[in-house]
Amino acid sequence: MRRTAARRRLASVGVLAVAGVLPLLAACGGGSSGSDEPGPAPTTTATPFATPSAGPATPTPQPTATASGPPALRLSQVASGLDQPLYVTSAPGDDGRLYVVEQTGRIRIATPSGVLAAPFLDLSGRISCCGERGLLGLAFHPGYADNGRFFVNYTNQDGDTEVVEFERSADPDVASPAQVRLFFTVDQPFPNHNGGMLAFGPDGYLYVGMGDGGSAGDPQNNGQSLDTKLGKILRIDVDAYPTPPPGNVEGGDPAVWDWGLRNPWRFSFDRATGDLYIGDVGQNRLEEIDVEPAGQGRRNYGWRIMEGDSCFEPRTGCDQSGLTPPVVSYDRGDGCSVTGGYVYRGQAIPGLVGDYLYGDFCSNRVFSFRWSDGVATPPRELTDDLDPDGLIQGLTSFGEDAVGELYVVSQGGSVFRIEAE
Repeated sequence: MRRTAARRRLASVGVLAVAGVLPLLAACGGGSSGSDEPGPAPTTTATPFATPSAGPATPTPQPTATASGPPALRLSQVASGLDQPLYVTSAPGDDGRLYVVEQTGRIRIATPSGVLAAPFLDLSGRISCCGERGLLGLAFHPGYADNGRFFVNYTNQDGDTEVVEFERSADPDVASPAQVRLFFTVDQPFPNHNGGMLAFGPDGYLYVGMGDGGSAGDPQNNGQSLDTKLGKILRIDVDAYPTPPPGNVEGGDPAVWDWGLRNPWRFSFDRATGDLYIGDVGQNRLEEIDVEPAGQGRRNYGWRIMEGDSCFEPRTGCDQSGLTPPVVSYDRGDGCSVTGGYVYRGQAIPGLVGDYLYGDFCSNRVFSFRWSDGVATPPRELTDDLDPDGLIQGLTSFGEDAVGELYVVSQGGSVFRIEAE
C-alpha cells in the first residue's frame, strides 16, 4: 500500500485537531477530565428495505466483483457549502436527490443542480450542539414514497438522545415541522459517545446505534448491562412500538438487539446479503469493524471487557467466552476514530462490487476489505488513490444512494461521490 501521503495527512490532521480546527471526534476514543484513561478528551466546540407490516424482505441479489484487481478511484464533489455535515442518504422513490444531515440541526436536499436553499427540516431550535452532540442520524421509512415517514436521532437541549418520527409535507422539498411521535428519550450521563446512526434493516425494523454513555472506560459498565439502551444496537418496530420485534434480546431492555458496544457511530446493512457491518470506536488503542450475518443478532461485542481484539477490563486474562470479536481492527498508527461505511453494490464500478469501504475521522484514511464465508480479506488502503489531494476534511460518514453508489461526507462542508477514474 502507498502510505506516504496518508501518513502526512495523519500528522497534519493531528495538529489541526489540537488547534481546534477539526474538533468533532464524533464518537472519538479518549478520556475525560478526571479519568485515568489516556487519549484525547471530548471537545466542547462544533464538530460528525421492505415495510414492517409486510414481514421480512429478501435482499436483492447483486453481481459479484471481477477478479481483475482493484479499480482506480476518485472523488467527485456533489455538494458543498454545508454546515458540519455528518451523514448523507437517499429516500426511497426520490431518485437523483440526496439528503444531508448537518450536525447543527438541519437536513438539506442536494440535487444535481445544487443544494436547495431552504432546509428540508430545521431542528436547530430543539437540539444541543456540538462536540459529539447535535442532529446525528436520519432514516427514511421503506415506504417513504407513499407514506412520507422518516426518523431522526438527535441530542435534545438537555443533551439526551431522542428518536423521533416526522413526515413529509405536501411539498416534497419540505417536511412538516411538527413531530409525529417521540419513540424514546435516553438520558446521557456524559456529553460524548451518543451514537446516532439510524437504518432500516432488511427485516423492516428500525435499528438505532447507541454509545455507552460517554466519559472514558465505560465507568457505568453500560456496554455489558442489558437493562440500559446505552452501548447497544437497538431494534424497534415503528408501527408497534413499544412492543418489541420478535427475536430481540430477552431479560433486559426490550429494544436491545446487540450489546457490548462502545460507540457504534456508523453501521450499515449489505443490500445484497442483509449482513450488518458495525464501525465501533475504540478507547485509545484499537478501532474495530464487526460483521453480523443477516438476522443473527443477540451478540455481545465485548466492550468494556474487550477493546478491539484485546483485553480492556481487566487488562490481561479477561474472560472472552460468549463474546464476538471484530473481523478487522486497527491501531493509532492508522487513525483514532473509525467511521463505518458500506458494502459497494452499485453498477458504476464493477471491480468494487462486494468490497466494504470504511475510514477514519482523524486521519481521513479510507480502507476496504471483503467478507466472504465468515472471513475478512486483509484490508487494503484506498486513500492515496481515492483522495491524493486531501479533499476530505474530517471523514464523518459514508453514504449510499438508491442505486447503491457510495459517497463520502467531509466535515469541512462537502459531499463527494466515489467514482471510477
